[in-house]
Amino acid sequence: MSNVERIRSALRQRIVMGDLTAGTHLNEIALSREFGVSRVPVREAIRALESEGLVESKLHFGSRVSELPAEDAADLFEIREEIERATARKAARHAPREGEVADEEWLATRAEITAILAEGDAALAEKRLDQLVGLNMRFHQAVASLAGSTVLSVLLVTIGGSIERLYKADAPQRSKTSWPEHHTIIDAIDAGDVDAAGNAMAGHVRRSKRSYFRGLPKDEAGPGEG
Repeated sequence: MSNVERIRSALRQRIVMGDLTAGTHLNEIALSREFGVSRVPVREAIRALESEGLVESKLHFGSRVSELPAEDAADLFEIREEIERATARKAARHAPREGEVADEEWLATRAEITAILAEGDAALAEKRLDQLVGLNMRFHQAVASLAGSTVLSVLLVTIGGSIERLYKADAPQRSKTSWPEHHTIIDAIDAGDVDAAGNAMAGHVRRSKRSYFRGLPKDEAGPGEG
């Protein structure tokens, strides 16, 4: 792992998990000392986080952890619903039919999903909800891999950090119902049922949206939400 990726990963985790809250200033000098590097990899890591919408930088003001207003969250859920509906449908379309020889890459990704689901089931049963944040994103990215679309995978990665922030904020309320829904989605994909897979994924995202906005104070939820 390069210094840039190491720093990006560490800062990303802190932002997603709420250790670095919205508005927190990212001091390049302090971070370069913490990670034992020059300011160059720190600056590059911050730029990478900007591309995910986790950090915003302004001339003369430096870089800060970005806010996620309710309006932006609503837009994000809508975008995510369309992207993920498409990935689930395409993944189902690529699922091997009975008697077909499955593609090795598809099988490897499908095995990864089985492992992710098992790990998440155990975390949910043991109430280790924080672990579901990363596992949730891994599941959705793996479904995008099953779809075999570079464009859809890149789009999902681009909004991935913001998705994880939303999931973390709502994990205590939504995890008990949201995590099991992943099994329904993958069952439809395995069956090659394109419509059922797309509908299951879209419904999954919509329920997450409703749950997230229900958890916001009424003055933040916005019209039509909550």
